[in-house]
Amino acid sequence: MLRLSPEDPKAVMPFAKRLLRLSGFRQETEQLEKQIFFNLFVYVAALLIPKVCSPYPDSETIIRGLSELIFFTNVYVGYYCFVAQHRHYRDLLDEIQSFVNVVYPTSQQPESPSERTLIKLNVKINKISVLYCWYLATAGLIYWGTPCLMTYHSVLKAKAEYGPNHPIRFYPNLEGSFYGLDNRTSVYGYAAFSIVALLVFAFASYNNATKLLTILSTIKYCSTLLQLVGVEVDNLNHTSSEAIGRELKKVIQLHQLALRCVALLNQTLSFVMALQLALCILTWCFTLLYILIVGFNAIATNGLLIMINMTLEMFGYCFFCTELDTTGKIVSKQMYEFRWEQHRPAVQKMVAMIIARSQTPLQITACSFIPINLELFTKVVKNSYTVLAVLKDLI
Repeated sequence: MLRLSPEDPKAVMPFAKRLLRLSGFRQETEQLEKQIFFNLFVYVAALLIPKVCSPYPDSETIIRGLSELIFFTNVYVGYYCFVAQHRHYRDLLDEIQSFVNVVYPTSQQPESPSERTLIKLNVKINKISVLYCWYLATAGLIYWGTPCLMTYHSVLKAKAEYGPNHPIRFYPNLEGSFYGLDNRTSVYGYAAFSIVALLVFAFASYNNATKLLTILSTIKYCSTLLQLVGVEVDNLNHTSSEAIGRELKKVIQLHQLALRCVALLNQTLSFVMALQLALCILTWCFTLLYILIVGFNAIATNGLLIMINMTLEMFGYCFFCTELDTTGKIVSKQMYEFRWEQHRPAVQKMVAMIIARSQTPLQITACSFIPINLELFTKVVKNSYTVLAVLKDLI
């Protein structure tokens, strides 16, 4: 599964589909399997209830605990919101496959530029997906393992210098208690809690990888489909008058499929983007607030790892959504520049149809009214600083 080169370079997002299949999503069936509910159970039982209902010893641990809860809520609940829209996403995959079937001819013909573009995209997506999975696994192990190593060093130091009765300083993997388990003063309790934390990190890594790679690769795929429509539009200028009608019908078909893909993508990601937007601001605020109050230490380093991960995720969404919108505008501009006045009225009507359909902005929105783009990312950074200043004054 973690090969850099895809088994079938013409397959549509096979890596993302394999990740989704692990949690019960299959393109050929309309129902989700039961694995997704165990994923949600881990979040509720191991994260939400302990962090909300357990007491915290001081304000520093409260900030860190809330920061972790917000981050894992984005990972677990964000992924669940995405999977909950599985019908829209399944329809989207079908539409993408229909587009690809038009591009890939059934006969044994030489590869066209459009085919080579899709194959190159598939190889690139697969390679980046594999590398990101390795990065995420490494980051998760560092976040989980660093407190364990520090606690182990504290245990050895206490026994060597002060004897077995000297108190040991424990560095928790996750801030908070766990159903009465003594993970702050007992070695055995800490070890048991570390196993629970490892399970939480394992599911979180899977959810984060699946959500991020699936969403970004799908947005990039939709942008590429629009680019291929633009290629077909450019080819119209070199098409004979006898064949222009047939080629225009193909352009209309591909353009309609691409627009349908973007519409389904927007329906799929609406709630995911809204949750990502809100929780991203809160994660930045609580992580930076912890550093301002406590200072920069090993725990703050783990918090920065969380913040960097969410920042890169949010920036990726905004960047690719901006690219999608820009590509749609380019296709519209290309149709305007097409020499339609030189052709017969039937051809002019088909060109007018494509131009009319191109007027709708191709935007991915949060809650159907907040466009996701790089301008929004800049506003989020500014608003995060404002919220941070307010929280600092309150504390």
